[in-house]
Amino acid sequence: MQQEPNPYIPQQRQDINTVTPDDLYASQMQEDKVKNLIQQIAPDNQLMELQWRIKGYVKNTYTGQWEKVEKDAPEPSPLLVSRYISYLSSVLNQNTTLSNYSSSEINDIMKLCIEWVSDDLDCNAEDYGIDYDYNEMTRIGDILLMNTFTVLKRAQNGMESRRIFSSLKIAESMNPFSQKKESMWDAIKFWK
Repeated sequence: MQQEPNPYIPQQRQDINTVTPDDLYASQMQEDKVKNLIQQIAPDNQLMELQWRIKGYVKNTYTGQWEKVEKDAPEPSPLLVSRYISYLSSVLNQNTTLSNYSSSEINDIMKLCIEWVSDDLDCNAEDYGIDYDYNEMTRIGDILLMNTFTVLKRAQNGMESRRIFSSLKIAESMNPFSQKKESMWDAIKFWK
């Protein structure tokens, strides 16, 4: 038998575990932001973008499609593209993103990258079909080295890893459902 509430006694507040639609929406928005951040910095996505950029394409922000900058310009050799993507995958990976590099470590890594890129472009320019095309060599070198430097800079003093894990903690603390907490960590599964 259920007892009726006494109208003279103030009713207790809603149960703390009650979740409102606003709570759900806010939690979902936070989770989407974190997933979007993680997707943007995913090493595979960065390497894919580099492939397009080396080939002379730019991403159309309205359509999301890659478009050739100069329609008649020849694309670099597939050998060049595969070599550079292979080399950069050793730098553009989860270990780098989640590292805690000092300024001197970043400088040392960049020296190695600069030496390798310049030596490779010099020694293999003919194989790549870009011999005597110093503008193309410079363009490719700049794309590779600037992207590498940016990734390393984000890893300076653990800045990127702190940002990622802080976002995950905030999203989890806002999320009232334990199953949602698991899905947040699922967002970084591609880094296994």
